[in-house]
Amino acid sequence: MRQISQQGLCNNFCIIVSHSTGDLVTRYLLENQSRWLQSEGLAPLKILAAIDYSGAGGGTELADLALNIAYNDSWYNWPLKAAVQAFTGIEPQPDKLGVVNDLQTNTARNLAMTPNAIPRLRFVAGGSSYGGITKPFIEGKDDGVVPTHSACGATTAAGIDSCSNSLSMAGKVTSQNGPDGLWYNHFPVLMNEGASHSGVLGSETGNTSVPVVNDTTLNGLRVDFASRTYNKRAWWQWWGSGDRYIEVPGSKDTDMSTLVYSTLNN
Repeated sequence: MRQISQQGLCNNFCIIVSHSTGDLVTRYLLENQSRWLQSEGLAPLKILAAIDYSGAGGGTELADLALNIAYNDSWYNWPLKAAVQAFTGIEPQPDKLGVVNDLQTNTARNLAMTPNAIPRLRFVAGGSSYGGITKPFIEGKDDGVVPTHSACGATTAAGIDSCSNSLSMAGKVTSQNGPDGLWYNHFPVLMNEGASHSGVLGSETGNTSVPVVNDTTLNGLRVDFASRTYNKRAWWQWWGSGDRYIEVPGSKDTDMSTLVYSTLNN
């Protein structure tokens, strides 16, 4: 932060891009960066918005599980241990968990919670990671690491299946188990049922993105993803117009991060 301020890199505003745990780090930064820099006689950073991919700012049940396993290494816990090792990349031991301590759901949801004026644009995945080994241990829908309640920015850690109460992560217009509420200035912009936790950043294609908060301006940043509404009948439906769906047309042909950059950069 000191170097960025000294070099004036944010004099014309910056956008912070985070992934996974970076969501929690960004929240801590937004709460403190002005005080940190002003205490050293430096100008605070001018931040326009934050883009959060698969944000873990609401914690993940895998971190809770990691703590439990670290203190209970019984042989019968081997399925849990395997899931935790897939998530952390280390054998869970009390002195080796590092930031996993902060990603416990209750802990994460009490860190740097002061509301601020910087909009948090959320990009949410619902695919599988690590061969699906972690999914049974996460509340609600998830991307194999981060639960949807965290990625959407929901005010509670209850398991949910979508960032919307009326739109599924696959784009189907129907009643959903969505969030009771969202944190202040948190906006779920796109959902993608097929994208994995890491796939939202890489070259993973073939997954359809679904717009949630769209056609709006947030703190001067225009959010305007293309949107298509269509009807589709299941193979067994011989009558009626079928179910209604909403998607970003052509989103299957590109990875999610490229779609976000090309849209917001216009």
